[in-house]
Amino acid sequence: MKIVPDRLASTRTIAWLMLGIVALTAFAACVTEDDLTPDQRAYTLDREIMCPVCDGQTIDQSHAQIAVDMKEIVREKIAEGESNKDIRDYFVARYGEVVLAAPEASGFNLLIWLMPVVIAGGGALAVVWVLKNMRRNSAKFAAAGQNVTLEDRQLKQYLEKIDADIGMRQTPNVQANDVEGRESGKE
Repeated sequence: MKIVPDRLASTRTIAWLMLGIVALTAFAACVTEDDLTPDQRAYTLDREIMCPVCDGQTIDQSHAQIAVDMKEIVREKIAEGESNKDIRDYFVARYGEVVLAAPEASGFNLLIWLMPVVIAGGGALAVVWVLKNMRRNSAKFAAAGQNVTLEDRQLKQYLEKIDADIGMRQTPNVQANDVEGRESGKE
């Protein structure tokens, strides 16, 4: 069967793609704040801290005076040698946890971080289950089409006769009987 090798090839391709994505993610996670220049660290922090007076904008997007001041504070603290965590903690202490664009993954926030993964995993399982059932059902219907039973033929004839009786369509059997009846009436 040709279906099995194609299925295996596509499964292997998907597995390699997933492995590549995991490897790229792991590689990107290996970059530490020590590897970045002070400007890169400031830019990263500017994208992680929300403007307290702007709706849905980080301090790197906002042009409000408070955002400009917060950017300056970030650069000063980086120059003083503070870590990214210390700088984030400073702003959380002043404005609360709502100042973080991506809240810490702990407590109730952990649920928020895990829900997309759970939903994506559940969706993937649902797709696999549906495809598996579709494949199984299509095989059943293909086999059923080859093994038409006497009951199925009788049911089809019965339904065709009902359709002919109510005038929806004429079946070949009814048409043949009409022709025979007309020929016998001519004689």
